[in-house]
Order: sequence, then C-alpha cells, then structure tokens
Amino acid sequence: MNKFIVSLLFAILLTACSNKELYQVGQDYQKSECVNKAQTEEQHVECTNTKSKSYEEYEKERKTVIKK
Repeated sequence: MNKFIVSLLFAILLTACSNKELYQVGQDYQKSECVNKAQTEEQHVECTNTKSKSYEEYEKERKTVIKK
C-alpha cells in the first residue's frame, strides 16, 4: 500500500511539468552545455547570444511534421 501511494505521488509530480516547461529546461540545458564547452571567448559569446525558438514555434513545427 505504501509503495502504491509513493508511486501515485511520483506520477502526479511528473505530470505537473507541462510540455512547455520541459522544452524550456531542455533549451536551458543545451545553452549551458554550449557555454561550458566553449573554448574561446568568441564561442562563449555565440552560445550566450544564441536565441532558441519559442515553445510556440517549436510546437507549430512539430505538429506540421506529425501531419505529414
């Protein structure tokens, strides 16, 4: 019974994150990795200035691809 309650709470917590939040976490991670791996100041600046597409743009592209 105790394992069931823990599993249920875990499942609820997992679904609490929206797709948009997960997308943003992924984008932040990629940017962080880029900055950490940058070997020159130019690469570092390029990483920090890189603008990722918004979740809305990503979702629109994803839906277009799925329809094909």
